[in-house]
Amino acid sequence: MNESSALKKLPLIGKSPLLALSVTALLLAACGGGGGGGGGSPSSSSGDVLGWTPFVYKTSDNFANYCEVPRRGNSKITGLPYPDRSGSLVHERHFLRSWSFETYLWFEDLIDPNPTAAVDTPQRYFERLKSTKLTSSGSAKDNFHFYEPTENQEAWTAGITYGYGLNLKANWGIPRTINVTYSDTGSPAAIKGIKRGAKIIAIDGLSVATVNIDTLVDALYPSQVNAVHEFEIMDVGASTSRKVTLESASLPTDSVSVAKTIQQNGSSVGYIQFNTFIPDAQDQWVAAINNLKNAGVSDLVVDMRYNGGGYISVAAQVGYMIAGSNTTNKVFYQDVANSKSPKEDPWGFADTGFYGLNKSLPLPTLNLQRVYVLSTSGTCSASELVINSLRGIGVSVYLIGDTTCGKPYGFFPQPNCGTTYYTIQFKTVNAKGFGEYSDGFIPSTTDNGLDKIKGCKVKDDLSHELGDPNEALLAAALHLRATGSCPSSTSSRQQKMSEEAFSGELVRPEVREIMIRN
Repeated sequence: MNESSALKKLPLIGKSPLLALSVTALLLAACGGGGGGGGGSPSSSSGDVLGWTPFVYKTSDNFANYCEVPRRGNSKITGLPYPDRSGSLVHERHFLRSWSFETYLWFEDLIDPNPTAAVDTPQRYFERLKSTKLTSSGSAKDNFHFYEPTENQEAWTAGITYGYGLNLKANWGIPRTINVTYSDTGSPAAIKGIKRGAKIIAIDGLSVATVNIDTLVDALYPSQVNAVHEFEIMDVGASTSRKVTLESASLPTDSVSVAKTIQQNGSSVGYIQFNTFIPDAQDQWVAAINNLKNAGVSDLVVDMRYNGGGYISVAAQVGYMIAGSNTTNKVFYQDVANSKSPKEDPWGFADTGFYGLNKSLPLPTLNLQRVYVLSTSGTCSASELVINSLRGIGVSVYLIGDTTCGKPYGFFPQPNCGTTYYTIQFKTVNAKGFGEYSDGFIPSTTDNGLDKIKGCKVKDDLSHELGDPNEALLAAALHLRATGSCPSSTSSRQQKMSEEAFSGELVRPEVREIMIRN
């Protein structure tokens, strides 16, 4: 029996999604990518595989990993050999054309630009391979179409980032402002005492308000280690600015930055600041849940205000570690793919470790029937999947903060010739069949069972550290828990900071706002 047929026979309800994920990952690795890559070398004579007939498609594995500039050797992140073979840009564009037609959720909407025309790089060609239609509200049907260097994707999956450990929110209007949302533990930024709410005034003597945007982004997000830049910052509460020199480093990703217990009215409330759904998050969640369980918490606040998403397998684990026995034999989510794809069985919550120290071990759980989630417009994809999936099985979710970003769509990251591409390949629905939240989940006075969730509308508060019970979102969650209602006002200091930062947006690559099956 081959791996593909074994995958189809796996019972996924109430089982680990990685039973499927692990097999799929093996298939991807063996083929050099989800588009295939086996078979002999395509020819280039007239009328052969490299020819083009509009809306007539050859299978993508005829073209996978045939590259204009093949890489040699092994990936420095994974250690695996590069699958590249000698080819051309026509091969690369043909691959993207066929793969998109095979897997894109709305493949019927695709135009068919000529891949043999020497006008586009593969990346520019890929940008044209998406729906241009609008939704009923007038917004783009597909806002989530992107690519990145494969090395970056591999590093992120491995929990490695290059930078200073700064996490930022920016207002790109006039005047342009950039504030720190938090600094990663042990990072160069943390060592220099750069804390939440600090404003970046200048970089290398150039004013943030006026410097060229590309220069600014290059300085804020270096793509390598040992990049050195001077930052002028204004700390919260300071009357004068200070200058610090930061040198970029290879940093472990801070998936869980804070996990603590808060005492309220004689009971213990758990708090977890959760930043990303990467494999390393599993063991960090296990440690946090064990500590909170030992502390006897009766409620949990999960701070996902800056969590752009990540791996569905980790989301399924997080859902179980929150709700435990409430998830038994319950659906975590159901895929909705394009009409060419066979319908899959629903996926269950995950009660087993997939990675690291807890691989194959039972996961701990708090067995909660309700959870409080802190959100902003930066709460995306896999974060929203956890919210939707828990609500689908009757767990009460309370939403405090702002409307989430609205990404019910997922991807199979597709590497080819050094670039990893993301095209929408499926959307998700919960156990009740609901998945229409492309405009985000909205904190509301009432819960309509759909996109409106009972909670409190609160502006992000940069004047207090995350996890501080006086920070506006966390304070509102605790107030809602204690009284059943939202707080009526905030302090003038917090309001001033919030008004400055609220109109901004998180500064991070679009590919980190994602929901991935691998």
